[in-house]
Amino acid sequence: MELSAAHLRYLLAIYETAATQRDICSRTIAERLGVTRPSVARALDQLMDRGMIVKAHYGKVYLTDRGVFVARRVQQQVQRVLEHFPPVEPGVSLTGAECLAAALALTAALPERAFTGAYDRLFGPGGDADQAASG
Repeated sequence: MELSAAHLRYLLAIYETAATQRDICSRTIAERLGVTRPSVARALDQLMDRGMIVKAHYGKVYLTDRGVFVARRVQQQVQRVLEHFPPVEPGVSLTGAECLAAALALTAALPERAFTGAYDRLFGPGGDADQAASG
């Protein structure tokens, strides 16, 4: 199963929130994205299965090294798409949110290995930089 646009939204929300907040909980993510907590729980489980996050006691969510790496790659790709976003039609303009949603959809169409490949080459599939450094 590839990373969907929804997975990318959650991953980027966690990554961007982590820049200003040490402890992140599902409620924070739900509020930021305007979704329900059960939706967040499902997405977090899927991101955890991919080794991108860990959920600590009391529901705190943290990005793994792999998660940070992938989030940065995804953020860079979304930015590239936005910089080269094609015009829709003369006289029609899209909102920033609409452009971002389209950029996420285009980015999600790329295979997951486009974001994880370099990480896997450096640290092994599902590996963690901390484990690789100490091993």
